[in-house]
Amino acid sequence: MSKEKNRTGKPRRKETRSQTGMGEGLCRTRPVLLPYGAASAVLREGVLQSVEWEGSRKRLEAVLSGKFPGAKEIDPGECMAGRLLLAYSGGQRVPVESVAAVPVDWDRVHGFRRVVLKELAKVPYGETTTYGELAARAGRGKAARAVGAAMSQNPWPVILPCHRVVGAGGKMVGFGRGIDAKRTLLAFEGRSADNETACPKNRQNG
Repeated sequence: MSKEKNRTGKPRRKETRSQTGMGEGLCRTRPVLLPYGAASAVLREGVLQSVEWEGSRKRLEAVLSGKFPGAKEIDPGECMAGRLLLAYSGGQRVPVESVAAVPVDWDRVHGFRRVVLKELAKVPYGETTTYGELAARAGRGKAARAVGAAMSQNPWPVILPCHRVVGAGGKMVGFGRGIDAKRTLLAFEGRSADNETACPKNRQNG
């Protein structure tokens, strides 16, 4: 049995080849409804290739059919990335340790962009950072524009939280899904974090 723990703190059974999609080629999770739109995790051999996120479930289904024809559809609970989307959808805090544990196809990104996205994965739920701060974390403090470009090309939105990157002074700028989407997710995280602080005994266990 794996030492990995689920949200209740109990050991989670090690994922089987069928649960992760290992050996089954390309698969995608059924859409998960988010505070803004819907998302699906796309995996190949159990490794996260992308998170497709659109403003509506109908639009997401169309994108998935167009980009990944023939991909096997699986339940979100059958893979780690899907479980994180479900947890996020339910207003549960997704810890950075869980994000780090997701098998991601880092070969999709290179150089400074990869460094930036790995630093992005460390931004906690309910918090924000700025483009300049993220550039400094990545070792190039004056490369805020390059960070913005990396955010715009993030293959794994929501799980790698580019919506938590804001302009100087907290200004809402530069988001591919639109500023309303960024505001919606940040407000949702803020409410969820406040609820956890106020009512720690009422958290949902899954």
